[in-house]
Amino acid sequence: MTDDTETISLRPTMVDGVQQDDDYEVIWRGLPVGRIMRQQDSRQWWWGCNVYGRPPTNGDRGPAIDFKDGQVRFKLAWGRLRPTLTDEQIAVATRHAEGLQKQAGGQAVAAKPDLVMQNSRGALRHRVLKPGTIEFNGGAIDCVIRNISETGAALEVTSPVGIPETFNLVLPGDHTNRPCRVAWRRERRIGVRFT
Repeated sequence: MTDDTETISLRPTMVDGVQQDDDYEVIWRGLPVGRIMRQQDSRQWWWGCNVYGRPPTNGDRGPAIDFKDGQVRFKLAWGRLRPTLTDEQIAVATRHAEGLQKQAGGQAVAAKPDLVMQNSRGALRHRVLKPGTIEFNGGAIDCVIRNISETGAALEVTSPVGIPETFNLVLPGDHTNRPCRVAWRRERRIGVRFT
């Protein structure tokens, strides 16, 4: 899989132990946060984006042309919903999901591994290639911003060693200072969430 905690994936929906055709749960951090499915006896697809404990809102579900369109529409809705989730709301949804797992006897609910949703970030990212500066504790490290969104970015660095879990990302062009938390690390890249 990936160590990016903002990755969302698709898992075939199981009903009474039977995998449903053209029916997928959307999973984030082990939590079901939506569903994308083809309507029975129809070519019409439907999608929904929700987190347990949150009331439904306009724009969090609807029809789609096909499976791919359902994914795109879900991602747009998730990009609006994800930044509004509090740690408390996530904890409530996690406890609910764990309770459902216990009711099911702790059995695996998917017949096959999760599939990472294409372009599965919490918000759509734009590819860029511009300089930035990682600032922390009075020090600074140059980096290259490879992609950026409302919720985070991917940064290219000489080495991720020594970069703390939290720091400020300075964008030189407009002198924007964005507080960040590291979401994942690779050989010469780090992914960050804006805090």
